[in-house]
Amino acid sequence: MANTLQRIIYHGSNAVPLLLMTALVWIIQYKTWLVPCILIAFSILVTVMFAICFTYGKTHCSIKIINVTTISSKDAWLVAYVVAYLFPFAYMVMSDFNVVSLIVAILMVILVFIPSIMALPNILLFAIGYHFYEIGTESTGISDYLLISKRKRIRNKTDIKNVMRVFEKLLIDTKEEE
Repeated sequence: MANTLQRIIYHGSNAVPLLLMTALVWIIQYKTWLVPCILIAFSILVTVMFAICFTYGKTHCSIKIINVTTISSKDAWLVAYVVAYLFPFAYMVMSDFNVVSLIVAILMVILVFIPSIMALPNILLFAIGYHFYEIGTESTGISDYLLISKRKRIRNKTDIKNVMRVFEKLLIDTKEEE
């Protein structure tokens, strides 16, 4: 199972497109390069760390056999990310943008995500072909596991037998796309 640093990297990697969009807007609006270069470098660092952690997790997590009772796609949740990634363009119409309020809002989000036991879809994994499913299991009675899978469509709950547990409620499908 992943440690706290890996949880931070997993959740933090969802901010990579937002950081890149912010860098783009900064270049367009302020015509300076220091802040965008820092944001781009940080995005690259987080993406590389995420790739290392995810690859390590896929090869080192133990495989568990589960009996799935319910399954539903969670790919639609990623639409909310796309809307959020357009937020930096709001800076262009706000003449009174306050960096302090943005930092406070980001810290509040971090304080909610890190200790929580929820698992959210990851936009970077979606970009490289993974899909997300919410599943329920028979043995635990938990109905909100998030399953990461390379399979585009899983319609039959009996198709999922073996998974790897990454976090409390985050699982990786061991079966590749058919």
